[in-house]
Amino acid sequence: MRLSFAIVLIIVGAIFFALRGLFGTFPDNWEWAGIVLAGVGLAMAVPSIFQMFWGRPALKVKFENGIKEAERFLPVYLSNPPIKNKFLKTLGVRRGTIQSITAQFRISELGSNTIVITSRQGRLYSDDDPDDKGRLRITLPPTFSVAACIMVVSWDLKCGKAIIPPDRLRNEIVSIPEGAYRVQIIFMVDGEKQEESRQFIIGKKPDDLTWVQKE
Repeated sequence: MRLSFAIVLIIVGAIFFALRGLFGTFPDNWEWAGIVLAGVGLAMAVPSIFQMFWGRPALKVKFENGIKEAERFLPVYLSNPPIKNKFLKTLGVRRGTIQSITAQFRISELGSNTIVITSRQGRLYSDDDPDDKGRLRITLPPTFSVAACIMVVSWDLKCGKAIIPPDRLRNEIVSIPEGAYRVQIIFMVDGEKQEESRQFIIGKKPDDLTWVQKE
C-alpha cells in the first residue's frame, strides 16, 4: 500500500507541475483539494488496476514422460503459478484461481496428418480428486507445484500396446499402433480457448513411448 501512495505522490507532483506550466501559477486551495482527492482515488484504484491486468489466471502446461514402476504414460501437467514479481506482490497483486477448465484432444499421424483419434474429452486429475478417477471439469488455484494433469496415452502392460483412455462418450479403450503422432489439445480456461500441441512416438516397448520436440 505504501508503494501505491508513492506512485500517487509522483502522479500528484506531475499534475502540480503540469498545472504550473499551463497556467503559470500555483493551484489555489480548492484546486489542491481536488488534487488530493484525485490522489486518494488513485491510491485506492491502483491495486485493482494492477490486479485486473497482471493478476489474471494463467494456465501453464508441461509435457513430461510419466514413469511409475513398470508403467509408462504420457501426461500433460497443468499449473496456475502465483505472481513472482516483487513489485506486483508489493502492490498486493495475487494470481486468480481458474474457476473452470476442460480439455479436449485429438491425435493425428505425422506426415500424412491422418486423424487416428477424433475429438476426445480429456479427464483431469487433480489433488482434489477423492477417488483418483479424474473429472471432466475442475478448478485450478494458484500454486507453484503441479496441480493437475490429463492423460493422453498410456502403455497397457497386459496387451503390450499403447492405449487411449476412455472418455464420457466412449467407454471403450482404443489402442494405437507404432508410429509418430501429434496431439492437439484445446483447453477451455474460464471460457477462453488455449491450444497446445506436441509430437510423440510409440514404439515396440513401453520405454519407447515418449514425447519429442516442441513444435
